Amino acid sequence: MEINNVSLHLMEQSIRRSAWLLVGLMAVALLPWLGLTDFNTKGEPREAIVAQTMMEQANWILPHNNGGEMAYKPPFFHWCVAAVSSVAGEVGTYTSRLPSALACMAMVLWTFLFVARRRDVTVALVTALVTLTSFEVWRAAFACRVDMVLTFCIVGAMLALYRWSERPRRGVPWLAILMMSLGTLTKGPVAILLPCGVMGLFLLVQRECFFRVFFSLCGAAVASLVLPALWYWAAYQQGGEAFLQLVMEENVGRFLGKMTYASHENGVWYYFAMLPAGLLPWTLVLVPALWRRWSTLGLVRRVTSMDRFELFMALAAVVVFVFYCIPKSKRGVYILPMYPFVGYFVAVCLRRRWSERVLNWMLRVVVAVWTVVFAVVLPLVLNKKSDWAVALEIERKVGDAHLTSYIANSVKGNPMHFFTIDFYLHDRVGVWSEEGPAVEEGLVIVGEKDAPDFIAQRTEYEFSEVELTPHRSCDTHQTLRLYRYKRSITK
Repeated sequence: MEINNVSLHLMEQSIRRSAWLLVGLMAVALLPWLGLTDFNTKGEPREAIVAQTMMEQANWILPHNNGGEMAYKPPFFHWCVAAVSSVAGEVGTYTSRLPSALACMAMVLWTFLFVARRRDVTVALVTALVTLTSFEVWRAAFACRVDMVLTFCIVGAMLALYRWSERPRRGVPWLAILMMSLGTLTKGPVAILLPCGVMGLFLLVQRECFFRVFFSLCGAAVASLVLPALWYWAAYQQGGEAFLQLVMEENVGRFLGKMTYASHENGVWYYFAMLPAGLLPWTLVLVPALWRRWSTLGLVRRVTSMDRFELFMALAAVVVFVFYCIPKSKRGVYILPMYPFVGYFVAVCLRRRWSERVLNWMLRVVVAVWTVVFAVVLPLVLNKKSDWAVALEIERKVGDAHLTSYIANSVKGNPMHFFTIDFYLHDRVGVWSEEGPAVEEGLVIVGEKDAPDFIAQRTEYEFSEVELTPHRSCDTHQTLRLYRYKRSITK
């Protein structure tokens, strides 16, 4: 007994040392570089501006932005951005990306601790670093998007539910309930469906009683809905039927492929290409190893010989993959919750092929390469695409005048805006509606291709072009035009 206690103490010391090393490495590799790249796609400023308007309008439930529309996602991610930004004084590229980076670090650390206490420190450390340095995970850690925070919540809920099952299932899985609640407040009920689905299937494969599994997980799911329900109720009080329609569109319609507009529609084989791409550079070492070691018969033997822990890790990856293959709407970041579990099997494969010394050098090189790419290369390349500079030029030329915008292909249910310009101008860019702008005269931003028809169809206004440095918008991919308009006395 004394020998076992000493061994456990030494193991915990090793885990703690490695955990601190991992945290330090992640902090150096991620945190200093978050603000170096300006917003250069419409996705990031679209989320950042929600936090920006939360602070400016003092509305933490359902703020309106981009000309008066509601946010398309629940508010937890935006609360995080606003909380960080309140310390800095304003929402910026760094503060808006920091929640994603911290969520990535927390997920990787949690995965390390989870694996280390059930396998060994080396496998756990390799699992963590493979997860961190997979291209899709690393990219999401640098993005002002909801996906990494959602992934942290889903993965955390799965790991917490597994720990709860080890007891076995004594008490209430409060940590899992909290993670599922926060995940639902980040993007919706998928943060409950996936963890409960994985754990339910895992327990049934373990030949647990169906009704016990069903009712225990239903109880956890219902408890996870309490906090989100409070926000949904408060948001409905502000948004009414329009808010309910948006909720149905984003959750039910997206999953069933019945949205009013096409959104990232891809075929059933999409993720068979996106997973290997997102797992780079580790795909390059994993695929040859699988080809040699796991023939069809070998794969069957591997699955049937899995212990309880490995079976859970495999089921978690497979369920996430299959679940996201069902909807028409597909993006590479949707399957991010797979990566810690796939990372474990990559780590096992690498451990068998190379010594610990070779692995350490390989991991260091990958971390260094990714850091250089995101800290040096991408800012030099992508900042040229950003609308930041033209936004400042427009602000100087507009002054205090009313500013609006027009985009021809903006559709109901999925409106398009100059998100980047609007963010850098603190949400002062209105939308030219069918009824016209809110004031008789002002300035309007239009894309080069849209401008001729826009002007020709509005004969009741006089337009004069304001000189603007030629720039192709990162949001609409059209060269921008700025016009001063004034309603004519007679139409």
